[in-house]
Amino acid sequence: MSSEWSILKIEDIAERVGMGPFGSSIKVETFVESGIPIISGEHLHDITLTEKKFRFITEQHATQLVKSNVFRGDVVFTHAGTIGQVSVIPEDSKYVKYILSQRQFFMRCNKELVNPLYVAYFFKSPQGRHKLLANASQVGVPSIARPVTYLRSIEIPVPPLAIQNQIVSVIESMRDRITLLRETNATLEAIAQALFKSWFVDFDPVRAKSEGKLAEGMDEATAALFTDSFQHSELGEIPKGWNIGNLGDIFTLRNERTKPSNQTFLLPYVPTESIDFKMLFLNTFKSGNEANSSLILFKEGDILFGAMRPYFHKVCIAPFNGVTRTTVFTLTPKDYLSTAFALLQAFQEQTVSYATKHSEGSTIPYAKWKNSLEKMTIVIPNQGLQRKFSEIVMPLIKSGNENCSRSRTLANLRDTLLPRLISGQLRIVDAEAEIEKVSA
Repeated sequence: MSSEWSILKIEDIAERVGMGPFGSSIKVETFVESGIPIISGEHLHDITLTEKKFRFITEQHATQLVKSNVFRGDVVFTHAGTIGQVSVIPEDSKYVKYILSQRQFFMRCNKELVNPLYVAYFFKSPQGRHKLLANASQVGVPSIARPVTYLRSIEIPVPPLAIQNQIVSVIESMRDRITLLRETNATLEAIAQALFKSWFVDFDPVRAKSEGKLAEGMDEATAALFTDSFQHSELGEIPKGWNIGNLGDIFTLRNERTKPSNQTFLLPYVPTESIDFKMLFLNTFKSGNEANSSLILFKEGDILFGAMRPYFHKVCIAPFNGVTRTTVFTLTPKDYLSTAFALLQAFQEQTVSYATKHSEGSTIPYAKWKNSLEKMTIVIPNQGLQRKFSEIVMPLIKSGNENCSRSRTLANLRDTLLPRLISGQLRIVDAEAEIEKVSA
């Protein structure tokens, strides 16, 4: 560690350390439509506060709980429940003042000594997280005993402020790149969904053709694949020549069961919790060493459909061969060249709703494939249209999967560099060089 770095206690670098109010101090009946936002655990998933879905109390009520008021630049921690969460309230946050919920505590940094983001990143690092949780109890609800007193006593390495700012800049640059990749993927997903809806739900090209027009943005060769009229069906009016079928007409369930082995240890492991809510792309996975029971193999291009609690809408395309659990359907498109059409059909809200409605189990509902989800009635266009849609959309899917891979690489690098930067074992210039290598 650099000789210029000090080891200081939190109480030496904090202007204030405090806690959220007692649970009885903020009751549901005190919530109002607008006012002072209440920070809860769902707002502490990132290094900076997530600004969404707040509940509010009045300014007068917040004043009565003044010791639990927090402001821009404060570092907020969770001390009970999902312990280990750490976020900074950004300087440009939407609100000037917030109120903590009962399971949180905070520190207000002396900004002449420390950058709040540096402190937060320290507690995100393995050594910082270990210190934060060393006083935690796992009996009943996980909690940190005497959190305010304990936080004050924790020692952290404190380099000169200029170096802190450089460390934060390096880590934030990777975070910004990851954010950009995810935003790009959200755009790719939106394009794919909009096109599916236009072609196969709203039938826009058919309506345009029936009026003697060419659908916006469509060439004549693609337009020729669409009919110019409708027919009646059990699902209402559908394009003439299209069929009514079942989800099982476009998918087979792979259901390739296996046991833990040297093979599964080497494969990416994708349990239900690794699949994101309403996202076509797979962002994270676990080590195959964690795949211990009820295992199912899947292949690149399979559709992974969360069967346990299907209402969580966990549906994505597999970007590689891997292993999951029986709580996930491994659906293989019957026509490889229509993969994108099959993916978007499985991803539709109506498909997830059908799986939910026909689930079994009251405590933990499970969707069923055989004689259940496979029987869901759908509109099936001609194969030429399915393939044309996939021809357009699969490059978007490929780009999204590549972005996920880059994002994972950057996240792994960030997690590798962070403890070395925080401890002073790695120079800023060397960290920047490693980032440029993986970003090239």
